Amino acid sequence: MNIVIKTLGCKANRYESDKIRDKFGDRFNVVDIQTTRPDHADVIIVNTCTVTHVADRKSRQAISNLKTQYPEAKVVVFGCSANTDSEGYKKLPNVDYVIRKPQKLYDLLEKLSKQFDNIPESENFNENRTRAVIKIQDGCNNFCSYCIIPYARGREKSRPSKEIIKEINGKCKKGYKEVVLTGINIGMWKENDKDLADLINDILKKTTIARLRLSSIEPQNFSKKFLELFGNSRFCPHLHISLQSGSDTILKSMRRHYDSELFEKMVNELRGVSPFISITTDVIVGFPGETDELFIETVEFVKKIGFSKIHIFPYSKRKGTLAADMPNQVAYDVKKRRCKQLAVLEKEMRLDFYNKNIGRTDNVLIEVVDEKGVASGFTSNYLRTRIQQKIDTNKMNTIIDVSLNKVLQNCEILGELKP
Repeated sequence: MNIVIKTLGCKANRYESDKIRDKFGDRFNVVDIQTTRPDHADVIIVNTCTVTHVADRKSRQAISNLKTQYPEAKVVVFGCSANTDSEGYKKLPNVDYVIRKPQKLYDLLEKLSKQFDNIPESENFNENRTRAVIKIQDGCNNFCSYCIIPYARGREKSRPSKEIIKEINGKCKKGYKEVVLTGINIGMWKENDKDLADLINDILKKTTIARLRLSSIEPQNFSKKFLELFGNSRFCPHLHISLQSGSDTILKSMRRHYDSELFEKMVNELRGVSPFISITTDVIVGFPGETDELFIETVEFVKKIGFSKIHIFPYSKRKGTLAADMPNQVAYDVKKRRCKQLAVLEKEMRLDFYNKNIGRTDNVLIEVVDEKGVASGFTSNYLRTRIQQKIDTNKMNTIIDVSLNKVLQNCEILGELKP
């Protein structure tokens, strides 16, 4: 059976798509459409995202596009958008199944496999990845006023540490050099009296993974124990910490669990223990009630922090959330103008951070070596780096020390192998 997977949204979704490959890859031909476009598909799985109305639209577009490409295939809709609008997806003419739970999806694939007699030799197209995603937690209890995800993912649930460590050791045996811990609200991972910092310490002690990285984390989930983790060179100095707004008025209206003072204090403490840490963030522009003056508060706060990258989102009204019914909704053209203004500042800050790294040496995980011997990968603090010298393809998936010499126009660093 030929299975084509299209994954939208966050790393938690990617993890769940990877689990399908891991579970069925030795029996079926499981293809990540972002990596390979096969000539034939029996089953299409669209792993959907619903974080914004744009994400919903992209999910539906993916269904339509893949059904056009593979008209004979069965279409299975899975993921967050399927959880919040299963009836809507069932009405789409191109959709055969809407599945909300992973086990139900696995059962369906087993059932569908009996319809196909000619099972091709398995070819695992994703095993050349150098970075594995491991989900440690699911769900969120925060219920921020703009966010639909708690309704899509449910309440917070932590995976057992033994299960996580076993899975990471399995990735190490397959040759992966880096693991990214992901979830919906990973800072709330708990196991008895253990928290996220304790889990990371256990992973560093009980696995041989060369580099450990985190996905998005909330500003209020830091502790002295967490800061001490950066003393271990295997723990990558790169954190994505959601800001959403630099205005305390808007943060309160969003029902976020921190203010700008706490956020700034946390960033200063992180930079105190790891001066070259890369701190990326999300900002929502045009939240209901955001005046020009409150938007400027966000702009000034962003300047003060100096992020290495910002994901900028115009506020997206999600039915069923508190913010959808708030007064003083911001006009589309105003949101668009503010997004452009913030994007100019974001690019300036990103280039500034890249330039601050010039002259230092960092380790780079080589992820690509093309036919001309041009190699590229990411530093420990997640700066895309191209290697100046030509190297052999056997350097793929190795970690090497690189001198960071020059920032290129496309926000990429040109580096030189250390002798």
